[in-house]
Order: sequence, then C-alpha cells, then structure tokens
Amino acid sequence: MARQWDCKLSFMPEPKWMTRMKLWIAVCLAAAVSGCGTIKTLTDEEGASDNLARWKSNCQTIPRAYSGAAYQFCNLNGPARSGPHWAAPPIVLDMAVSGIADTILLPYTGYLQYEQGDIQIRRRQ
Repeated sequence: MARQWDCKLSFMPEPKWMTRMKLWIAVCLAAAVSGCGTIKTLTDEEGASDNLARWKSNCQTIPRAYSGAAYQFCNLNGPARSGPHWAAPPIVLDMAVSGIADTILLPYTGYLQYEQGDIQIRRRQ
C-alpha cells in the first residue's frame, strides 16, 4: 500500500540554536564582507602591506599573531586622510572584532609567526 504524504505546513517556531546559528553566520559574513583586518592580513598580506604603505602608516611590520588588530592599529597610526578607510569609529570597532577573530585563530597565526616572521610593510621609494 502506498504511503500518503500530508502536505500541511506546520508553523512551529524554530529552535533557539538555529536562530543563534543564523546570527553567527550573519556576523561572520558581515565581518568578511566589511574588510575585517584579520581576513585582510590572512588572505592578502601583500595587499594589506601595500595599503599601509600607501596610507603612510608609521608601522614598519605587522606581527602575524593578532595581525588583524595590529593592521587596524597601524591603519590609525599615520597621517590623517579622508576617504572610506579613515573614520576612526569603524576602525576601532573592526579592531575589536579582529581581536576576537585573532584570538580564535591564534594557534594558526602563532605557527605562521614562528615559520615566517612578521609581515613587512613594503615602502616604495
């Protein structure tokens, strides 16, 4: 005998863990899209180095451990400039978020620091 499927929709509330998971996914995607310093230094360290050189940051190197927070500090540690990357409140917020991400990734970035050393800021003459 063929089994009949009931096609009624159930409007049960979703579990709390699913709501939290969706929130975490949204936060991670927002951090990735917003240009989080940790993601920038781990995926495109040459671009991060070039940005700091172009912005005339006073930093000479970025440590790989806590590189995202250091990148944002170096972003602020230079002459004042205008544009989308200069507003201090978003940079400080990104520094805090990068600090959390850097702490989670510390075993990996600590290994990179041991193997490769600091990220050098390439100055163009």
